[in-house]
Amino acid sequence: MNDDAIVDRLRAEAGRLTAVELADLLATLTGSAISQGSIVAYFKRAFPVVPLRVLLNAGAWVRVSGGDLTDEGFNELLRPWIGR
Repeated sequence: MNDDAIVDRLRAEAGRLTAVELADLLATLTGSAISQGSIVAYFKRAFPVVPLRVLLNAGAWVRVSGGDLTDEGFNELLRPWIGR
């Protein structure tokens, strides 16, 4: 699957899936582990209204950096722009 198709799929699932679920979908579609770089790159293309600073802050998510941002915190951080 190419990058444009991945971006289209993420957009199609926004509103139905949480941010965590969208990140899990991203990992499945790319066939690689979730990273801060992939979240910033793909989420910014799929959801350009999300401020870059918010996506950078999402890098504190425990699943990508061992930071202190929980799954619920990741969802809350991105909920105003994506996810349910």
